[in-house]
Amino acid sequence: MIGQILRQRYKIIQQLGVGGFCKTYLAEDLDIPIIPKPKCVVKQLKLQAIQSEIVRLFEKEGEILYRLGQSYNQIPKLFAYFEQNSAFYLIQEFIDGQDLGKEIIFGKQLSEAYVMEMLCEVLEILVFVHQNNVIHRDVKPPNIMRCRYSGKLMLIDFGAVKEVATISGQTSHTVAIGTLGYMPSEQAQGKPKLQSDVYALGMTAIQALTGIQPHLLPTDNNEEVIWQNHAQVSETLAEILNKMVRYDFRQRYADASEVLQALNQALGKTQPRLMQSSVYPTVIITPSPSTVVPPKRIRISDKCGYINTNGEIIISLKFDEAWDFSEGLAKVKIGSKHGWIDTDGKFVIPCQFDEAWNFSEGLAGVAKRVFWSFSTKWGFIDTSGQFIIYPQFDDVSWFSEGLAPVKKRGKWGFINTTGQLVIAPQFNNAYPFREGKALVETGERQGYIIDKMGRFISELLYDSGA
Repeated sequence: MIGQILRQRYKIIQQLGVGGFCKTYLAEDLDIPIIPKPKCVVKQLKLQAIQSEIVRLFEKEGEILYRLGQSYNQIPKLFAYFEQNSAFYLIQEFIDGQDLGKEIIFGKQLSEAYVMEMLCEVLEILVFVHQNNVIHRDVKPPNIMRCRYSGKLMLIDFGAVKEVATISGQTSHTVAIGTLGYMPSEQAQGKPKLQSDVYALGMTAIQALTGIQPHLLPTDNNEEVIWQNHAQVSETLAEILNKMVRYDFRQRYADASEVLQALNQALGKTQPRLMQSSVYPTVIITPSPSTVVPPKRIRISDKCGYINTNGEIIISLKFDEAWDFSEGLAKVKIGSKHGWIDTDGKFVIPCQFDEAWNFSEGLAGVAKRVFWSFSTKWGFIDTSGQFIIYPQFDDVSWFSEGLAPVKKRGKWGFINTTGQLVIAPQFNNAYPFREGKALVETGERQGYIIDKMGRFISELLYDSGA
């Protein structure tokens, strides 16, 4: 195959791997008029005899990869799917980086912080995959790539995807595909579930913590994996992982979103190490209840402070920017960072966030550069500065009536105060709820009203001519 040109466009330059039915190659796209030519991945399925079930899986991979890759930037995009010379080919986006098999290696125990970060990022991808009724069926370190330039994790090799049959509500018996140690019992019997991906990711996390390959770990009389004696791990994370890898799929989390919600709650119980500021300690001071009328902000020259009802300065002019009090706290800015003070002018939450909203319903949206993804993400903190909903969104608004607009992958949806997505991201813009209704935009200045179930309950309020 080396040197061969497919469709007069894709020149094979290197073999990357060989699977049970497929070979994977690195290729150059000769149609793009730049030097050096951009690279892509070619997956080839070549059979001595056409087996309808394998061909069906390959075609299903093409269909699902295109649909998922176009909508989510941490899944490789599909460029082409075709048959040539009695072989099937998928042309995919090339991810320049290394897979987690180079990080999660035998005999090396990785930290709990590493595992928490990895879990959260992969779960975000799997939430999207599961929301589209797709089972990956081969989650493992070699199928999780870390992009060299962005540091983001990418979920690759959907060579075993199977769309859930939504009409009957049950998955049909199909080809058993997966990897020993990561593949749970129901998948080995050809009956994969969404919980099967949960199991595989849980075993990946356990491998990172123990340094032991999953198929080498012992099990007890109930077929439950014995692993905690080989790792240093908190009880909270251990409980989550144990539930992820239960032998009976009915005892696991139902899907990736349930696991992510559990991790959110775990991160909210104690100040997580990955979110702590290395400069400012968290100081928890209860806002004074005696102040009936909160201080008013004032700016003199280039500094802000606060005055009382008599016009006296009671909080000195020491902030670069300041906002009105909300729920007993005021957002202030020193340099480029935001924090909160109480009505006595004392810091309750030190200035450490890149962007922030005021508190509403006990939570405040904040943006912070997260070191594991090399980007700024929004999450929500409580009045002690602890993350209740860890940074994962591209933008957020404030909570109103228990829901807050959030933006992911270019679209807005709504979450509740536990971080659970209750209205999927689908709008070009969205505004907080008021009296059970919220304004959303679905196109270029096309406004509608929705209810808390995400149902449209009004006619078009305005169009592009408004």
